[in-house]
Amino acid sequence: MVDGSGLSSFPLVQNISMRLIEPVRSFATVVAAVFCAAGLASAQCPAPDSFEPNQDCAGAVTLATGTYNSLTVMGLTSPGGADEDFYEVHLLAGEVVNVDCLFSHSTGDVDIFLYDLATSPNCGGDMFADFLVGSWSVTDDENVSYVNPTAVARTIIVRVKIYASDACANYDLIIDTLPDPCAALPDDGFEANDSCASAAALSDGLHSGLFVSATDADFYAIDVPAGYVLTVDASYVAGVDADPDLYLYSDQSCSIELDEDEAFFGSARVIAANPGASAATFVLEVRVDMGDGCNDYELNVVTLPDPCISSVDDAFEPNDDCSSATALSMGLHAGLYVSDAAPDYFTIDVPIGELLTVDLSYSFGVNADLDLFLYDDLACTNEVESDDGENGVGQVRWSNSTGAVATIVLEVRVAPGGGCNNYDLDLWTVLDPCLDPSSDDAFEDNDSCAAALVMIDGSYPGMFVSKTDHDYFEVRVAAGDTLFVDLLFTHATADVDVYLFDDPVPCDTLSGYLKRGYTSTNNEHMVWTNSTGSTQIYYVKVVVYWNSDGECNDYELQLSGSGSVLATPSCFGDGTTDVGGGLVGCPCGNQSAIGAGEGCASSLGYGATLTASGTSTVANDDLVFSISQARASQPSMLIQGSALVAFPFRDGILCTGTPTERVEVVFLDAAGGGSTVGSIVTNGNVSPGDTRHYQQWYRDPGGISPCGNGSNFTQALMLTWM
Repeated sequence: MVDGSGLSSFPLVQNISMRLIEPVRSFATVVAAVFCAAGLASAQCPAPDSFEPNQDCAGAVTLATGTYNSLTVMGLTSPGGADEDFYEVHLLAGEVVNVDCLFSHSTGDVDIFLYDLATSPNCGGDMFADFLVGSWSVTDDENVSYVNPTAVARTIIVRVKIYASDACANYDLIIDTLPDPCAALPDDGFEANDSCASAAALSDGLHSGLFVSATDADFYAIDVPAGYVLTVDASYVAGVDADPDLYLYSDQSCSIELDEDEAFFGSARVIAANPGASAATFVLEVRVDMGDGCNDYELNVVTLPDPCISSVDDAFEPNDDCSSATALSMGLHAGLYVSDAAPDYFTIDVPIGELLTVDLSYSFGVNADLDLFLYDDLACTNEVESDDGENGVGQVRWSNSTGAVATIVLEVRVAPGGGCNNYDLDLWTVLDPCLDPSSDDAFEDNDSCAAALVMIDGSYPGMFVSKTDHDYFEVRVAAGDTLFVDLLFTHATADVDVYLFDDPVPCDTLSGYLKRGYTSTNNEHMVWTNSTGSTQIYYVKVVVYWNSDGECNDYELQLSGSGSVLATPSCFGDGTTDVGGGLVGCPCGNQSAIGAGEGCASSLGYGATLTASGTSTVANDDLVFSISQARASQPSMLIQGSALVAFPFRDGILCTGTPTERVEVVFLDAAGGGSTVGSIVTNGNVSPGDTRHYQQWYRDPGGISPCGNGSNFTQALMLTWM
């Protein structure tokens, strides 16, 4: 029987839906665009230098003083991926190391960091943490210096990396070590006050002609009467020598810090009150951080009665600790008061599924600055949100996803520096759209490593993540393959980060990860190469940054390198097809070329092919099948089967069976190509977990077709729906 399209009919599913859907760009297209844009830089990347392999802290190459030319560092977009350089320099007690990194910023932006191997054996890992000094300007060349302030020799690691968006760069490295010139300069009359235990007594007033160096910090003991406030101002010449920093402690072992000021512009100030009933001795430390030399400075010490002691507190007192927190209702609460001696604690009831917002306002620049802290337990041990209130305002937010009314604790605290202030609080709640189940994506519930969904290469738009509902995905990467993970999102809505784990245990935390993408811009990019020698299972975790202004966000996930494909070709028309009953050839010997991946040859002398794009996710419903190399301007039909079969039919091989179902008619263009536009999910009646086989059946008019039967088939595609 022949239908109106000229195609013979099987018992086929009717009611073909022609609902249009927007095709989704494949991940391959995105990757091609990225590497096309970076291709010139990548193609010009020089060969690795002679110091390789020195791509990690453990492989650091020992360098003596001198100049090292024509070195090479690779970035993420280089052909081989990121390849940082690590060098080891031995520094004697009291010595200074100067490191100059010379390069052209326009070719590639190079940054350098110094680490102490004893205290940072992995050189900061992926986070660039714990470095001694660093230089990451956006100009040509970088320079760092560091003084060994200890009495023993130290091993210093020089880490050279390239900014993430650049492919590679050449650079020269100059290493120079010399005795600390500051050690030969005369010290001031307060010496030896080089430790907390040897702090020199310091009185009120101006103290000039003081001297501090990276190897010789200064400590001073200052008596503060009961009910008085201590203010210490430091001044020095900035931009020439070292920047001294101030640290103020309430105990003579320097373990309880009251205030600090890491100065940069020639002045620094620390303030603290003595709220006790008797005099107290505070210790002031003047220190040169970052190992950058020495400087002269002066101190002005002032102690005055604390105006906060005589101030009248608000009606919520006593609420000075977590256990005495006072209930606070929604709305505006004006005229509140807090001091460094008596922080304020409030309990707040938050309804199910609602988002609490707390706004703080106070007079800025007159009295103390205030900070906010929010805890989700009545013992105030689990901080969930904070805001170092600046410029007179602050805000904290929290969503109640517990499934019951939740009581949380708000702390209002005086910022380091002491004092007191009046303030207002404004509280309100709204239904949190981030907790609306209808807002989530079709991959739920993938809220833990144990529930991670197995993913294949492709693009997955319309994903959703919130602070209270992370997303987990499982990918398999073959030995030697490189996994690319991209998140596309708008940072202004909420900051989304991505982590990669190889262990499901730390996967449910944010520690023990292999790699992460955590910039503060739109989108994240992460690359990882499996160098284990065998196929590995990895877990991709997507989160909203805990301190992000937004609570949730939509994103598109793009994966490449997992070794999995969207659809697997099979049942070729080249004489190699065997589905268990032996080889099956084309009906009249019209085989296509072996390895071409086509169906049986048509009147054109070659076979047609079928490809798939989009995703196999039922909820996305964005799968598109495309035929090419068929007869121009002819009708065709996408057919589907639950099992793979293989027997000659018409001029080709029918591969889809038990039963064979009609999915969609596609009219071919002048090039013999065309694509589906309807819903494959609806037309094929598929569900997650279904495995289906697809072919395109196309007309090849009788009389000129190879076997004279008037129609032919592409090869088949096998696909598992998710």
